[in-house]
Amino acid sequence: MKPAPFQMHFAQSQDEVLKLLDLHGEDARILAGGQTLVPVLAMRVANPKHLIDINQIEEFKRYHVINEALHVGAGVRQSELEDWRDLSAVQPLLKMMFPWIAHTPIRNRGTICGSIAHADPSAELVLALATLGGSVQLASKQRKRTVKANDFFLGALQTNRHSDELITSVQFPIKTNRVGYGFSEFGYRHGDFAVVAVASIKEGIHWTVGFGGIDDTVKVHRFSADSLDDACQAIDQLASTLEVREDPTATSGLRRHLMRTLGRSSCQQAFEFRNDVMI
Repeated sequence: MKPAPFQMHFAQSQDEVLKLLDLHGEDARILAGGQTLVPVLAMRVANPKHLIDINQIEEFKRYHVINEALHVGAGVRQSELEDWRDLSAVQPLLKMMFPWIAHTPIRNRGTICGSIAHADPSAELVLALATLGGSVQLASKQRKRTVKANDFFLGALQTNRHSDELITSVQFPIKTNRVGYGFSEFGYRHGDFAVVAVASIKEGIHWTVGFGGIDDTVKVHRFSADSLDDACQAIDQLASTLEVREDPTATSGLRRHLMRTLGRSSCQQAFEFRNDVMI
């Protein structure tokens, strides 16, 4: 199939993007990597009248660490961040996740912010931002605002972004001393979206565990555990009590089983995580 007709805009600055969004609103879409948008247009699931290409805006292609957070611009490709030699030291959880995100050609084109904007609850980067407690920077012609991940993701493919707003960057909290990280995922084929994925963060006796793929949003839970066995017992309890979706890809029973097995693996990684080496 071919997309419906649309007008293409090649923006040269953030201000130009915001003016176009202010003018066209719901009738406009941002084109950065296009790994989701282009197939959606081809299938006519969406029929915007205007596409705003931001690939020529240099300021969006930068990432840097400021105030204990990794700031990633709207045009940064997933493979660029994946290949950054300091990523393991800055945020190991992201380094663990990248090999599981789609395939290399997709990561070569797809952007970090594009994945966050798409808001698929099975997506690894969505899981990372939610579990780490990151945030999203939004801008419109009238204002700028920062939204915490737990307030940004409203449901499957639904976010807090307004039609006249652009995601200018996302912020991932960086690694701190004495914190361990773990990640485990199950998909039917390599590169598929996760049936279930689990991210774990251990700071002393305090644990943060995020579950992706089990509901319309990532589910993040915090608990205290003195030992790995105690953490695994907490995972078992969560797998038994949380609401878990059932769909054509997996039963709720399978997802609960995966929550337990992947959760234990993820917690073990976090428990054994070594802060003195690059991983």
